[in-house]
Amino acid sequence: MSAAAKTKRRSPAAKTGKERAHALLETTGLSRYIGFVLRFAHSAVWSDLVKALQPYDVRPVHYSMLLILNTAPGARQQEIGEALSIQRPNLVALIDEMEERGIVCRQPHPADRRSHALYLTDEGAVLLTKLRQVHQAHERRLNALFTADERRSLLEELTRLARLAPGTSV
Repeated sequence: MSAAAKTKRRSPAAKTGKERAHALLETTGLSRYIGFVLRFAHSAVWSDLVKALQPYDVRPVHYSMLLILNTAPGARQQEIGEALSIQRPNLVALIDEMEERGIVCRQPHPADRRSHALYLTDEGAVLLTKLRQVHQAHERRLNALFTADERRSLLEELTRLARLAPGTSV
């Protein structure tokens, strides 16, 4: 490639990679599809939450489980798996991990000895208090993007979309 060709491609007037990518999405029409834009929105929101929880070595699924156990101590593993749409093998591994960290404990379910009931430990309750503050800051960042009416409407519309999936508990 000649030096002139290299210079021409690097000129300051040339579009940046991000601008070219945006132009491609506009030209192809992808940016007008709900599912496509929703994927990008999900990625941005999820990345922000993951980053916020990272200092505590917690993922959103851990936080969700801690919230459930705080509200419903003694919930069965199966109930939590269904509520969070987590398959049994993944749920067992997740609970094992959280139990090893000392933030949840398993006990035989009082009404069904074949099932396990899950509880927050004292350490899990302390962690949950910290995570709630982190999550509230995350929600404030999101809420700052919308008016109260826009937020309410967005939640209604997202809930409607979520219900497209069979068995969704939202």
